[in-house]
Amino acid sequence: MSTFWNLWSVICTIIFLLLMVFVVIKYWYNNHKADQDRTIASFDGIEEKDAPPPKLLFISYAIAFSISVGYLILYPGLGNWQGLLDWQQSDDKLSSPSTNLDAQFKQIQDNSLTSLAQKADIVSAGRILFQTHCAGCHRDNAQGQKHFPNLIDNEWLYGGSDEAIIHSIAKGRNGAMPGWTDVMTEGEIQKTSYYLASLSQRHTDVPEVNVELGKNLFIKHCASCHGDGSIANPHTGVPSLADRVWLHGGSIEEIQHTIKYGLNNVMPAFEKQLTHNEILALGAYLRKSEQNEQNRLAKLDSDAVERGEYLAHAGDCVACHSAEGGETFAGGLPFVTPFGTIYSTNITQHASEGIGEYDFEDFRAALVRGKGKHGYLYPAMPYTSYQYLTDQDMKDLWEFMQSIPAVARRNDDNHMMFPSNIRLGLLGWNLVFMDTDSVDYSVPEELKDTVENVEKWQKGKYWVAGLGHCSECHTPRNIAQALIPERIFQGNLIDGWNAPDITANELYLGGWDEKTLTDFLHTGHSDKGTVFAGMADVVKNSLSLMTRDDVASMSYYLLNGDKNNFIGKNTKPLQPLGFDEKAYQEPIYITYQQTCGACHGDDGKGRDPIAPTLLNNGIIMHTDPFNTIAVTVRGLEPTYIDPERNFMHMASFEGVLSDAKLAELISFVRKYLGDQNNPVSTAEVTSVRETLEQAGYAGGLHTTPEMYDQRDNNIHIK
Repeated sequence: MSTFWNLWSVICTIIFLLLMVFVVIKYWYNNHKADQDRTIASFDGIEEKDAPPPKLLFISYAIAFSISVGYLILYPGLGNWQGLLDWQQSDDKLSSPSTNLDAQFKQIQDNSLTSLAQKADIVSAGRILFQTHCAGCHRDNAQGQKHFPNLIDNEWLYGGSDEAIIHSIAKGRNGAMPGWTDVMTEGEIQKTSYYLASLSQRHTDVPEVNVELGKNLFIKHCASCHGDGSIANPHTGVPSLADRVWLHGGSIEEIQHTIKYGLNNVMPAFEKQLTHNEILALGAYLRKSEQNEQNRLAKLDSDAVERGEYLAHAGDCVACHSAEGGETFAGGLPFVTPFGTIYSTNITQHASEGIGEYDFEDFRAALVRGKGKHGYLYPAMPYTSYQYLTDQDMKDLWEFMQSIPAVARRNDDNHMMFPSNIRLGLLGWNLVFMDTDSVDYSVPEELKDTVENVEKWQKGKYWVAGLGHCSECHTPRNIAQALIPERIFQGNLIDGWNAPDITANELYLGGWDEKTLTDFLHTGHSDKGTVFAGMADVVKNSLSLMTRDDVASMSYYLLNGDKNNFIGKNTKPLQPLGFDEKAYQEPIYITYQQTCGACHGDDGKGRDPIAPTLLNNGIIMHTDPFNTIAVTVRGLEPTYIDPERNFMHMASFEGVLSDAKLAELISFVRKYLGDQNNPVSTAEVTSVRETLEQAGYAGGLHTTPEMYDQRDNNIHIK
């Protein structure tokens, strides 16, 4: 610093310090003149008094000024003055991570990253360098974030050899992908994204033909760089598209965005900022972190991981913790409640975005007590049911959760109204509404004569009450959104559909037996119809991945009933006989023939592979006609569970039939094809239609990602 600027800096600093001392002394001198009874000014009825400042304030100023003067004497702060302690910037350990790094390298013969990773001092120096130069993009834990790769997962775009890692740090990388928005149509881009999602065996609610068309488009436009999409090319930085590692986001929407607009990945070069030894230290830290991660995974019990994966399927974890078209276990699915919208969270092993910093006790607390590391959980997380898991199942499930690859997707902010947005209040909810008593697996006295296989009944109860958490959807809730135990399995409205009454009495009334119900739950198809809406997701992501024996035990338990869930003594199964000559002569049959018969057949017995049977259909026979009405108003998309058994799209009757005509048609179908003789009124149809329209569910739409974006999230279907 020149003499002029040195003097300028010193003079300005001293003048400022003296000015502040003068101001404080002036106020201290005038302090005795203050009159706390005198009003200086008044604002909106609030008076400002001339009260004296407390003496503690002046004492604090005196201490602060003394410390400041002492600092300026001992340390640099006045121009070129170095201070009496002669402190240098190089003395800061964070600025110079290892003052003897070069000296350490002189004593080392093997400079391979694997060897250097065993040197604690070098790894420590590399960690500090990483925090300084790399953490801003790759996070403190080196697990990366969207657009910036995970550096400890053994997945390297340009290879994970010593040479490749050192080259990436020293020379940087620049990978580019062109955008295809001017080459491919919107529909072609969508189909290509569906194919890419299918490479990692992810369920998407799209026809198989679209996936096949997407494959052809991929081969045409993308194969020159990506091949068949399943093999990475580290020489050019082309990633594998068949695994679960998506650097730029792996949701359907994000994949489509990447295809449309392309990418330009830039990793800056550090060879002019870091010495060769510092680059080696950085590489050693990354190699050590990678080894630690691999050692962590190697310590997992493979049998427990396999069992835990089965339990995760049974608990339907992926359905709730994956957004529509999003990456599995990465969260983002909205749950609309009367108090606002909650979003499921990322439960992958990402340390900052997921649950990577959880241990088993943290996991257990969240799973069975609803207590997360950062606050209590909303009961949309079914910990009220998961609390019934055995200790061994919890441990096995935890082993699997630790094996899930990290996804750097940030959790969405919940939108809850006051005071439900205060997490501590959920502790009070747990104390008031959560039943912590253990499950009673003894058969009720009323069922002793009907339950022939007690072990099977108990096994089914374990699945239904615990991981299956069937009551969470199929049981009505009170004003605080707590389950009403006395009304278990009596049905509840969710997302504009009725999670129907599945009590033993209703199932017996509807003519369900163990084979039919097991077929329905395990495959999504049965002699009494097919699953749709949210239940289709349950079958795809959960029940279809369980053994038939386990699903059969669930059916056995549900059909036999339990406490607060018995078959009425006077209940007789419905026995629909189908259309008879009288039915064919009724005027409304012409309407049926024109609207329903083309797909479901003139006799209502269905037409494979176009439409399922309406005769003896569980929904048609159900006591509550809500879903029958909702299907006609909303329409239905195929479930896409089994490509060989997918039925065609069902169009909405919205704008086709009046409410009165629709009520007459539904009553006619329920009478002859469902043996339900209570007619559906026009008012019932109007009520359901208006509710669905208000929430944006009417007009031929099934549950799609766009619905969650476009609908009013403040509306709760109840």
